Amino acid sequence: MTDEPTDRPATGETSRRTFLKSGALATGALAVGTGAVVSGQSGDDGDGGTQETGDGFASVQFANQTSDGTSVTVDQATLSQPGYVSFHDVTLFEGEVTESVVGVSERLDAGVHYGVDTTLFDVPGADYETESLEGTGALVAMPHRETGDDDTYDFVDSAGEEDGPFVEADLPVVDLAFVVADGEEGTATETPDGTPTGTPDGDESPEQVLSGTPDGTPTGTPGGTDTPTDTPDGTPTGTPDGEEPAPFATVDFENQAVTDDAVTVGEALLSEGGFVALHDARLLTGEALASVVGVSEYLDPGRHRAVEVALDDPEGLAGVTFPPAPARPLIPMPHLDTDDDESYDFVDTEGEDDGPYTAEGQAVVDLGFVTTEAEGTDTETGTPEGTDTETGTPDGTDTPTETGTPDDTTDTPTEAGTDTPTEAGTETPTDAS
Repeated sequence: MTDEPTDRPATGETSRRTFLKSGALATGALAVGTGAVVSGQSGDDGDGGTQETGDGFASVQFANQTSDGTSVTVDQATLSQPGYVSFHDVTLFEGEVTESVVGVSERLDAGVHYGVDTTLFDVPGADYETESLEGTGALVAMPHRETGDDDTYDFVDSAGEEDGPFVEADLPVVDLAFVVADGEEGTATETPDGTPTGTPDGDESPEQVLSGTPDGTPTGTPGGTDTPTDTPDGTPTGTPDGEEPAPFATVDFENQAVTDDAVTVGEALLSEGGFVALHDARLLTGEALASVVGVSEYLDPGRHRAVEVALDDPEGLAGVTFPPAPARPLIPMPHLDTDDDESYDFVDTEGEDDGPYTAEGQAVVDLGFVTTEAEGTDTETGTPEGTDTETGTPDGTDTPTETGTPDDTTDTPTEAGTDTPTEAGTETPTDAS
């Protein structure tokens, strides 16, 4: 995946975009209107089936990583038809849909692709004031379709009219990861307004609270060493110096509607057990504790599927411009049970206990959009008034719906970084890489 930036401005003005300096978690308020960005991109036939027709389906796995500041890597991207994976900074949530694009992969054939490298700040139709990421911040990976058959990513240059994103539940397919630039692991930087990020009491930086240790060292990671791999039978191997292997976790969360004040985490793998906490958009502004809006029951070590998590107040989730109400972003985060009491104490102890699983010194996270019932929403379907109640899209086009997930099961932990399975009920294309 390589970006192909040019000197052409996306909106007729020089782009103000730089990699938002956002301490381990942070960035500005989320907001964005979909409009042409989403309409007409879906592919479901409206009967609740799998995304098998029309414009197809996609999934993306984007993990925390250290970057040289000019490139990032996608662990896995599955596209049912040719397209790209774009990368947005957090101004995406402020409504800057096209302006937030900081990178895009080369054209990808239909199929499954692993380890896709992408050059940043080189996107057709975009102009940048910087050539490199700085500090630590969040990026959003988003698979896009090739609609113009010209093998060029035209989303920015066409102001969102061409090469739009693959969608699920009427909203773009996305994944979230923290990128540490220039090897500055655990370095707190600044928010868009130039003020240092911090926890609610201002005593620690967000990454210190989310790593679960006072000095910001990843919880359970000896000296910040990488997570060890596993043996074929799933047994964690020891570190080279014989120390205990570091805890690891993965989490998979898809776009969905809130049902009975709860959402479902498709899969969570926790090597040492713990919980999956749900954060709303406030997490990205440094509010690591206040942003917790729900948490799972205690989960034993292993792999869990279809984990239901109740929301404290579905209508009280932090509002953003993108996606527009009644949709909201949710960020699931696996947590350890550091005091072995099978009770989630992260908030009550202000981050002292039950810190998150980490990778590259940052909390392991995923991103999905949820739709809640709100004023101006059809209470029968959960879709905005004026939309097609069969499909729920702004223009009445067909839209894929989330497929069901298997019953909750627990498996033996597998290798850290193991690819999560593709969407249940979805036939995965053959590997085209």
